[in-house]
Amino acid sequence: MKHSRILILLSIFIIHYLSGKAQPNLAFYSLEEQFSSSSFNPAFLHSREKFTFSILPFGGTSIGYNNQKVIKGLVEQSLSGISTDEDYKKVLKSLTDRSSFTQNIETTLLTFTLQSKSGIFNFRIKEAQNFSTSLKGELTSFIFNNDIQSAVIGQKQYLPGQAMHYREYSLGYSLPARNHKFTAGIRAKIYFGKAAFSSGISGSILSNSPNYILMANGKVNLSIPLVQTAQDGGSGTTATLSGTNTISYLMNSGNPGFGADLGIKYNIIPELSFSLSVIDLGRIDWKTNLNSKIFDGEYTILSKNVTSVDRGGTEIITKNFSNSSFADTITNRLNPKFAGSEFTTALPVNIYAGVKYQLNPKMKISLVDRYVVLKGMNYNSFAVMGNIEVNKTLSLSTGYAIVSNSYTNIPLAILFQKGWGQVYFGTENMLSFLLPTSSDFAGVAFGTCFYLFKNRNLSNSISEHYPFYRPKKTKRNQKTGLILKEYSEF
Repeated sequence: MKHSRILILLSIFIIHYLSGKAQPNLAFYSLEEQFSSSSFNPAFLHSREKFTFSILPFGGTSIGYNNQKVIKGLVEQSLSGISTDEDYKKVLKSLTDRSSFTQNIETTLLTFTLQSKSGIFNFRIKEAQNFSTSLKGELTSFIFNNDIQSAVIGQKQYLPGQAMHYREYSLGYSLPARNHKFTAGIRAKIYFGKAAFSSGISGSILSNSPNYILMANGKVNLSIPLVQTAQDGGSGTTATLSGTNTISYLMNSGNPGFGADLGIKYNIIPELSFSLSVIDLGRIDWKTNLNSKIFDGEYTILSKNVTSVDRGGTEIITKNFSNSSFADTITNRLNPKFAGSEFTTALPVNIYAGVKYQLNPKMKISLVDRYVVLKGMNYNSFAVMGNIEVNKTLSLSTGYAIVSNSYTNIPLAILFQKGWGQVYFGTENMLSFLLPTSSDFAGVAFGTCFYLFKNRNLSNSISEHYPFYRPKKTKRNQKTGLILKEYSEF
């Protein structure tokens, strides 16, 4: 149980820092004019002005997780320094009650976009963290649940899980639109991993007459700074991320990786468009802070605590007690062995597909599907969104979304566009604020950008002498003597 803390601590590490709760926001998919929309599809790379710039803390942040009630309680307890093994057991119990658990956090440290005649270019630095696991199954329910549960003897259950924290440097490019039906984009990425967790553990119950044995074995790949600490006369491992260790951790470049985003957009008719993209098609090679473990342990289940039946040659055992679980008496008997070998993890691949229809100049409807590909932990999200252009400054996007197994989500996104730049913010689920118990998901996303080196307004203001047009000012470049142009040539 002590080693399971590593999995959970990795998932809440950045939450400790941000103290927030959110989920990457599908509500923004229909707002292609938003400066960070290329996160969904590199073909959406867009810039109203020649230069667009943003930097931390304005660059854009989205953070989130499901299972919010239990994790929030764990974070609060951890921050107050009173977490115990029972707190972690509570989290593990909650995870076994759900088909999957996901958490994603992304923060843009720097982004710069250049619009040119040959296309649009974007350079971006981003910090990202993700965590996924799927612990629900017959075996974990049998061990963790308090009510009566059954398990098949000899049936193996895998316990997949993956967590990563990494920094991303990327260069994106999209074809110039120029009213063409088809456009495409690509983003090349370099990753530098900070921490990783990847589970290959499996478990099964075997017969060992007259009792039964719970077997747990497999390898957990770990790349995280750990130190040896004395605990009750023995030794253990504890994550340390303080002082100079934090700087070394955040600036670690010893775990390189490469990836790419690919995307297209096709205007079927002027009112109807289709888009498709693949995000984070890549991998990271982990070579530093290697603390992988091979687990091999067992726990005896006494025959007096279960009832056995034979069904067609398959033995099934059923708990004969309630109001407690086997997990209450399981101790740390996994006997981990150090295995500091290098390993590789694939990033969760996000596949987006969208259809947009322009109802009128002020409103359009969007259908968006996001499928996350991760070995043993795939999940899907879907949203129906309506986008309303209130005026030249304000745009709204709202509708209904299904995020994995959460079915009560009302997203909302708001985009302000002014002459100096943009501001956006939104939530994956308004109900999480109005009725916190109504949904498992909560969400916030926000960001700001600025337009640099804008051309000046070279026209005089309208007056009573010129009521129908704005006469142009004549200004020249002091070095070349050429007349300045009010707008760019592209």
